[in-house]
Parts: sequence; structure tokens; C-alpha cells
Amino acid sequence: MVRSGRIHRLVQGAGAFGTRTGPVTLDWDTIVRRQHAIVRELQPPAAAFEKLGAKIYRGEARFVDAHAVQADGHGIEGTKIVVAAGSEPVVPPLPGRELAITSDDVLFLPHFPESLVLVGGGVIGLEMAGAFGDLGARVTVIARETEILPTLDTDVAAYIRKVLEGRGVTFHLGATLERLSGRRGAVTVHVTKDGAPLAVTAQQVCLALGRRYNPRRVGTDAIGLETGRLGLRVDAYLRTALSHVYAAGDAAGNAQLTPVAAYEGKVAALNALRGDVQTVDYTVVPQTIFTTPEVARVGLTHAEALRRGVRCHVASHDMVGASNGRATGEDGGYLKLVFDGTTEKVLGVQMVSWAAAELVQLAALAIRTGADAQLLSSQLSIHPSHGERLIRTFAHDYHEVCAPD
Repeated sequence: MVRSGRIHRLVQGAGAFGTRTGPVTLDWDTIVRRQHAIVRELQPPAAAFEKLGAKIYRGEARFVDAHAVQADGHGIEGTKIVVAAGSEPVVPPLPGRELAITSDDVLFLPHFPESLVLVGGGVIGLEMAGAFGDLGARVTVIARETEILPTLDTDVAAYIRKVLEGRGVTFHLGATLERLSGRRGAVTVHVTKDGAPLAVTAQQVCLALGRRYNPRRVGTDAIGLETGRLGLRVDAYLRTALSHVYAAGDAAGNAQLTPVAAYEGKVAALNALRGDVQTVDYTVVPQTIFTTPEVARVGLTHAEALRRGVRCHVASHDMVGASNGRATGEDGGYLKLVFDGTTEKVLGVQMVSWAAAELVQLAALAIRTGADAQLLSSQLSIHPSHGERLIRTFAHDYHEVCAPD
């Protein structure tokens, strides 16, 4: 979806590069078919697991007791069990909530919504705002926070918000959701903002308020497993309150990221089979928000560093006018780097960039290996490239000294 939106927007501007395309129209059915095809292609075939000796049951699984589950009409017992049941969209007890869709629905709508309200200023809401905005929808984002993406420093979040606003996305921040009214195809969101009522009507309203593991789906509540904020409570070995039951991915409620889920699945399976031989390590976890441009972070934000009492150096850089951006037509971006004030080792990196998903992995390696500013800034870079500005910003010339209050 994000890629389709990016291509649609680029084709509309192809004339600036000397390519004449004529009127650009949207084929929503093709976008949806392509998404379905990619999802099917990326599903690992059952035969690959069966070849390794695993028995596959397709169906909803549910605990019968602490050592057995029922799935596809079969009773299956295990001395060790790993719960990796994923998560579900959060739907609040809101009057009129039946008029809304969730993030599970929005990617495969039968018809393209000319207008869309996204309730939620987090990752899901922002990714969908960028994609649907690029495809031509009138997009409104409503959030209770005073700034989007609250896990980022506010200047980084404000940068991507302003980019999206420049493309026509409307934001109502600091708003309290009250109710939904209307009918399918014409849904009105009623909120309170700055003490006054506000109503926004759209063809579709998507509740993008995050995801949470549902203990009732597989019956982990019935066998006494404790639930935390997002998933089951687990220890460093990913064991639940029952020592023979492990959890991984969204069911473990740690970080709702695909690579984290894959990592936890491996650790949980290893511990279940070999007897708690490995603990999880979330010291360096890069993450990307697939807006256009992308937003990424790894390590500490500036705000987190100050809360921890870390004396730090900060380097911020607006990448508007960089040679690579001017050449490709995708200009702009923002970097914010946090260094230890004594050693100048990299503690955290945040960025808005057209290549953030790739660059943040280099930043993660810098943090994991304990690289300092002098070493990183001495590396020769490709010109022109997105990484060029990142390497230059590591240099001491950009640093500002910051100390906790």
C-alpha cells in the first residue's frame, strides 16, 4: 500500500523529469489484488515445516487445560507450549463503533475511500495517512496526544507531521474521541478539542488505536496466565506464569515489531526445547515507520537520555537541499543523533528519510559496536547518497552539548 502510494505520487510528478504520462488515474482493484498476492507469496508453505518433522494443524487453537489445546478438531498435548497468537486491533467501547473499520480492514477495502478519518496518531495511523494521502484520499488524523508518534522526540515527530500536512493531511491533535454517528459511507466522528465540540465526516473511519493480544482468543485467561499492558506477562526466558508455557511476538507484549516476533519465536522455541538456555536482549532494536518519507529510530531519544540523567551531545540536521534529494526529486529529511557526553559513543538515532529503513540498521550497528563520533565521521561516504548526510552529521562540528536538568 505504501509503495503504491509512493509510485502514484511520483508518476504524477514525472513531467518534471521529462517523462510525459498524460492523466494519472487510480486502479484500486489492482492495488488490492497485488497486496493479496504478496501476502500469499510470503506465507511459508506448510510442507517446509513438515519436511523438518513438524505436524501442522490449520484452525483456531484453544487451551483445554494447561497442557493441551484443541485445534482443527484434534486434541494436542505438549509438555512445553509456545503461544504466538498475534494481536488484534484495539476497539474502545465507543458509541457507534460498529460504523468504523480497523487496521485489519483498511488495506483490503472493496472500494477506495475518497475521504478517510484515522483515529490514532501512532504508527498505524501515520502509515495509512501517508499511503492514502498519496493515493488521493482526503485524510484526517485525530489523536488525543498533543503531538503524533509520542515515542519520538517532539521535533522529529513534528517534522514528519509537517511533511504530511504539506501533502494535504489534516491533523486534529489533543482531541478526545466521544462517539460515531451516521451510516456506512458517511460516518461522522465527534470529538472534543480545546473544550469545544468538533465533528468530521468521511466515507470511512478507521480506528487505528494500536493492537493488543486477546487472552480469550486462545483461552490463556482460563488457565491462569497473567496479562500485561499489551500481551502475556513473561520473564527474560519468555516464560509465562506457567513455567512450561512460553510466549513470543505480540502475545508476549514486548515490542510489536516483525523482527522482534521472529527473534522471540526462536528464543522461546530454543528455551522450550533445551531448558531455558537463552534470555532475550532488547538493547538495540531498530524500528521504522513506513510513512513517505520513512521515520526510524534506534537507541535512546534525547528525551529518554535526559530522563535517565545522561549528559549527552545532540546533533540535529535538516536535510533539505541535499544533493541526492535534489537529484531524485525526493528532497528533505531530518536527522537527530544522541551521543554520550563523555565518550561520544552513539546512544541513539532518529531520522526522517527516504531511506530510513536502510540507514537505521547502520545506526544500530554503530550503537551495538560502541562506535564513537570520530570513528563514524571518518568513514568515506558515497556521493550522492542518503547515507552521506548521516555520516557527516556524526562529525563533532554538528554537536550541541546538553545536560539533564
